[in-house]
Amino acid sequence: AQIAGVIQDVLNPRGVAVMIEAEHMCMAMRGIRKQDSTTLTSTFTGVFKDTPEEQVRFVTMVRA
Repeated sequence: AQIAGVIQDVLNPRGVAVMIEAEHMCMAMRGIRKQDSTTLTSTFTGVFKDTPEEQVRFVTMVRA
């Protein structure tokens, strides 16, 4: 939400969509050695928050 907030404040777009995927290195590298220990977070503002179709479009483009 902080990244989206800064983009919104600086650029003042009609909407912001942010998706971040991160790997838990402590689980991947240390004793657990679990592969694919990832977390995914996303946030939407403006037209992305108000229009579910825009959310689907964004996620589809990011995942392509």
